[in-house]
Amino acid sequence: MASDKPVTNKLINSPETCVDDNLRGLVAANPQLHLHPQHRVVTVRSKINNGKVAVIGGGGSGHEPFAAGFVGAGMLDGAVAGGIFSSPPTGNVLYAITYLYKYNSGGVLVLIGNYTGDRLNFGKAIEKAKLAGVKVEGVIVGEDVASSHNKTGGRGMCAEVYLFKMCGALAAQGASLEEVRNLAVESSQCMATLGVCLSPCSLPGQPPLFEIAHGMMELGAGVHGEAGIAKVKLGTAKEVVSLILQKIVEHLKLTSGDRVTAMVNNLGATSILEMNIINKEIKDFLVNRQITLERIYSGHMKSSLEMHGFQICLLHLSAEHGEGWLRLLDTTTLVPSWPAYPLPDCDDAEGSIGDDDDLTQHSDAKGANGPSLSCSEQTLLRDSLCAAAEALAQNEALLNRLDSGCGDGDCGTTLKKFSLAILEYTKTASMEYPSNVLWDLSEVAERDMGGTSGGIYSLGLSAAAQAYGSAKTNDAASWLLALDSATRAISKYGGADPGDRTMLDSIHAAVVAFKEQLSCGVYSIARAAAQAAERGAAGTAGMTARAGRASYVSSAYTTDEDAGARGAAIWLQAIFNYISKEI
Repeated sequence: MASDKPVTNKLINSPETCVDDNLRGLVAANPQLHLHPQHRVVTVRSKINNGKVAVIGGGGSGHEPFAAGFVGAGMLDGAVAGGIFSSPPTGNVLYAITYLYKYNSGGVLVLIGNYTGDRLNFGKAIEKAKLAGVKVEGVIVGEDVASSHNKTGGRGMCAEVYLFKMCGALAAQGASLEEVRNLAVESSQCMATLGVCLSPCSLPGQPPLFEIAHGMMELGAGVHGEAGIAKVKLGTAKEVVSLILQKIVEHLKLTSGDRVTAMVNNLGATSILEMNIINKEIKDFLVNRQITLERIYSGHMKSSLEMHGFQICLLHLSAEHGEGWLRLLDTTTLVPSWPAYPLPDCDDAEGSIGDDDDLTQHSDAKGANGPSLSCSEQTLLRDSLCAAAEALAQNEALLNRLDSGCGDGDCGTTLKKFSLAILEYTKTASMEYPSNVLWDLSEVAERDMGGTSGGIYSLGLSAAAQAYGSAKTNDAASWLLALDSATRAISKYGGADPGDRTMLDSIHAAVVAFKEQLSCGVYSIARAAAQAAERGAAGTAGMTARAGRASYVSSAYTTDEDAGARGAAIWLQAIFNYISKEI
């Protein structure tokens, strides 16, 4: 019966050609590789017999970069690709073995994932090659914790990539076939993998293979698109990593004082941000258990098309072999898919984290103090800031709505963060020197708003602080200088001008009105500036965006007011209206 679920979109030419197109693209980007297209075999380029042992990996496609992406000096000598999630046929595996033996008379080691199809097809190819006089051995790898109870052992997961690296490095050093094979057997017994997925993958031209309810995840998901052994409620990164590592630690019988390396396998669609958080949680978990984490290898190893999830594989560095294995992992390789670089020359494992507190102690010097305020003027400044902050907080939903069509819908939320921080600041801060207050607010914007908006407001407020600090008296002209300086700084560094449909349209309109009413008294200035800010924000509706985030989208999304301009108008009006009522 045909599935009623829609086919997943993919950037391919066709389901029938995607495997071959993938291999051709890999070789196009890596000219040190050679593709044998009729057999779907990728090898290193070689024209002479180097006498060493060749290492081969392979299996179904859809796991990229596994395995062809790990072909290169110091890792695999060749890889055989099958169809999507399908074992390659015996003939293609046999071709890879015999071809590589031609240039590697030391023999051939074949690493085989513990799946029925791979065991049969790779195994048959090995036996045929032996009958033909080829010196070849195979090692089956199956370290999956979730399926470890099976009669044939656990499935082969990303631990194969560990073996690609270690066996490839040992073979490059001139070790014998027996030595390389023994390394694979011994080290694979010290590895364990377990993972989760949050969303399934889909084969090219097919709908998703299964469904996961919102807020749930599959524990023990495989790399062939299969679901896991249990549906578990999705937790925080810390909780999920703890769940996985607890089972791995128990499986490997790790105890305090043991040493490990960790491989974090991106199953396809997990963001780098998530992967980095997972890395951090792995380290924290192991530190708390007093298990030494020597290395983390994080990235796409053996993926499952676009599956959103990850696996963790721990390699227990045994007392007998651990140092040697670590040296093999640290050996330089030219394979770009291997996510490790030469280690820095440092002894302190924690030395890569920490701030230079001496810098921050000297980097927060404020601008010139400038004119000071009387007690009543300080109260007016404090209350004006509170009025502006409260107005912004009350208009969070409006600003988010205005931002949703041409931005990321968080303008109101971002300005509310700023407003709440201002309200907290005004509870204890001194208002005696406005230049210092403006400087403090620029720091608040940078710290509590963040992003582009925080940068813009911080820049404008710091410019205003510098300008007011150079003033001689506390009068309207000094405040106009501060507001005008803020406008100029935002325009200079933000790249926008009045008329570009940004917050400057509101602020610039207020500055112009301020200048025109400068000789008419504070009440007239405040009323005119508030009305001008309103006109400036309203005028952005339908205006062509020439700067800011709105300039990146179709004009169909900019028919309403600009969120930034409306936000600026809200706080400008709140300040000027409050002043006009109090004087």
